[in-house]
Amino acid sequence: MAFCPAYSQESSQNEPPDSNLPLSSALPEVTVSASKLSEVFQTESSSCYATPMSILDTPRVVSPISQTLMKTAGIGSWGKLDPLSFTYVNPAAMVDPSQTGCASSPDIRGTTGLTFINGMEETINMPLQDVPWNLNMIESIDLVEGPPGAVYGATQPANGYVNYITKQPYFDSFRGNVWDTIGMYNQYMWGADIGGPIQGTHNKVGYRFSYMGIESGSYYDYIKDNQQNFYAALGYKPNEKYQADLYLDFGTYSYMLEDVLLNRPTEALIQNGLYYPGFLPPSEVNTGTVANPPASSYLGIPMPISRRANVKYPGDLGRAQTAMAQWIQRFHVNDNLQIVNNTFFWYQSHVSSEDEFFFNEAWIGNYEIDNRSELLWTFDTAGFKESMHHFVDTGLDSRYQYVLAYDSFNFVVPNGWSVFENPYQRNAIFSSNFQALINNPNGPGGGEWLVPTGPYPLYFEPLNGATGSNLSRYWRIAPFFQDNIQLTKTLSIILGTRMNLYIVSSETPPGTPAFLFESLYTSQIAPQLNISPYWKPYPWVNFYFNFNWLQTTVVGGGGGYSPLFGPSAFHLLNELEELGVKFNLVDNHLFLSSNLFMENTYLFNFGLPPTPVNIKGFETSLQYQPSYHLWLKVNYLFMNGVENWSKLPTGPPLAQTYSTTLADLLGLPLDNSGTFPPGQYALIAWPENIVSAMATYQFENGLGVSLGTVVMSDMYLGYEHQVRIPTQFIPNAQIFYTSKNWELRAAFYNFTNEHYWLPNGFGFTQVRTLNLDTIFPGWPFWVEGTLSYKF
Repeated sequence: MAFCPAYSQESSQNEPPDSNLPLSSALPEVTVSASKLSEVFQTESSSCYATPMSILDTPRVVSPISQTLMKTAGIGSWGKLDPLSFTYVNPAAMVDPSQTGCASSPDIRGTTGLTFINGMEETINMPLQDVPWNLNMIESIDLVEGPPGAVYGATQPANGYVNYITKQPYFDSFRGNVWDTIGMYNQYMWGADIGGPIQGTHNKVGYRFSYMGIESGSYYDYIKDNQQNFYAALGYKPNEKYQADLYLDFGTYSYMLEDVLLNRPTEALIQNGLYYPGFLPPSEVNTGTVANPPASSYLGIPMPISRRANVKYPGDLGRAQTAMAQWIQRFHVNDNLQIVNNTFFWYQSHVSSEDEFFFNEAWIGNYEIDNRSELLWTFDTAGFKESMHHFVDTGLDSRYQYVLAYDSFNFVVPNGWSVFENPYQRNAIFSSNFQALINNPNGPGGGEWLVPTGPYPLYFEPLNGATGSNLSRYWRIAPFFQDNIQLTKTLSIILGTRMNLYIVSSETPPGTPAFLFESLYTSQIAPQLNISPYWKPYPWVNFYFNFNWLQTTVVGGGGGYSPLFGPSAFHLLNELEELGVKFNLVDNHLFLSSNLFMENTYLFNFGLPPTPVNIKGFETSLQYQPSYHLWLKVNYLFMNGVENWSKLPTGPPLAQTYSTTLADLLGLPLDNSGTFPPGQYALIAWPENIVSAMATYQFENGLGVSLGTVVMSDMYLGYEHQVRIPTQFIPNAQIFYTSKNWELRAAFYNFTNEHYWLPNGFGFTQVRTLNLDTIFPGWPFWVEGTLSYKF
């Protein structure tokens, strides 16, 4: 991966923020590439409390990911998000294989993470993205565990988020690079990046422009990804009192979703590569237990297959456009007062289909306009023995969002197909059972109806609930207040509060028959509170506790709200309690952190009360960089969780509630779309123990080598604990060479050729319901090379 210049902190281009009053939403300094290893571990972040704080002082778990860490971990090696590259940096983060390449954030601590761009929440992509994420515009990433604090706020429940810091303009001199990446399995990416001061402005106006193109295939049959991404940044710094930055991004995408790859996961498949053959005539494929033939009537004896094989329908499609504009202004009134305004616009329109699933989606012309105005103020007040120093960040956050989302996902039939049949037969539309749902208001979700806007013959269900169809227009208005109080020389506390007011207008989308029309007009208030005391008895150690309590909302397609939502959809608990310690040792070369955490949240159930979820865990991280020649990072996470369905009428749902082996033995139908009985269920599809590590050494001549690995303990795919992925590890290696003008990098992924597997959905993400229908066979050994010329 080499879609950005190498990162170094040997010569800074932007002026540092005032030491007494940090700039809110401050972005990292853009730096000049050098032939030596860059500084890997960034020491400061603004992504937890919206203002720059040292990582040691921040009473939260935050992992800044520099360009060096991105390259070493392979973040962007596909030009989009892959399942495990984030895990090499932080074991709490993985990307659902069902969302491979089409997620904007990894899953963090077992559930889908939120997405921020330069401090602003981007919500149109929730609850599922289904559009490749554009990494071309990214300079660095902050990965934060636990929900956001009072300044950033959160629309949806999450156990973490990423804040993407976009590429910054250059103010000192013109520079740039061009690069090309070629990899096995038809991976092709290329791009260019230039920037500098605009002549005649006395270095007061700087710019940056980046382009990335992708024409890639995949290890798997039929999968493709074509992208064109354009990014521009313009900065204006006329004096020390004012700074303005404008960021623009536009992307076009033509792709195929990887949601359903290899189906019918069993122990025989995972352990020995044996797959159940046999399939029904397409006209008989069905979901549920009615008119669904027993598996034993058509399944054959398990037989070996290629890991590249899948049950994709070759006619599946994905088409999308995205656009972003962001305008950040900073006013330095005096040494004790600053004003910051951050305005953010995001547009997204896409259509996608997976006819083997059956899944159709059309989000048409969705956009959001966000604005946060902040007043940052420092002052002193009388204390118990000495004066207390305050740093207040207060203001108003507002959002307007328009959503038109069509979705169909109730006819779930992935296990009905076989990798041995004609792939053009794997289309649920050919099923007489699906045809019976068309224009049938008695079908699930109100039946199947044609999306009126086209351009393809797509279907939608107007009443499909929590993740489905809606036409929404809503406002969110949120005043907030945060005070970082230095009580004594060693003891501080951060207090934050926020009040989210939602004004929602939602209805079933155009094309819904009049007799199925539903609407929702509501105003809801969701409060938030965070308390974070921290104690630094010595300059090199920080003990902290964090309590974060907020109410969030569940969203439908495109980040809108279903007209069928009740009050509980706007008051989902998202609570974090965390106790930790951080050490900065060996003259700032060794950083060690450990913490215990507990999070309480809810799974939203359409038509039922929300399900309480509790997770607990311990994690520790060590990073060491004694010189520019060597750095290493080692991480460990232990985490388990419980879904409590005891007080609900049913237990958790799965598209198939038993393994294909059991279905064959007992004559049960595949894709029975069932539920388990009420009770408490352990978190599934998440390894209880994860270790990740990376190390790099570079010689004086610019030649270097990197090694990394992820080790995951076993995990069960379903709540019945019939199918288990065993303990596995995935090693990566890189050889690279850097000089003043050239960078050459060869990456050897999974170089021991491990036959590893990943579940369709991790933890308690929504797509876990397909875990006994589809499984992800990890990529085997593969090589990718990047050549970059810098000027």
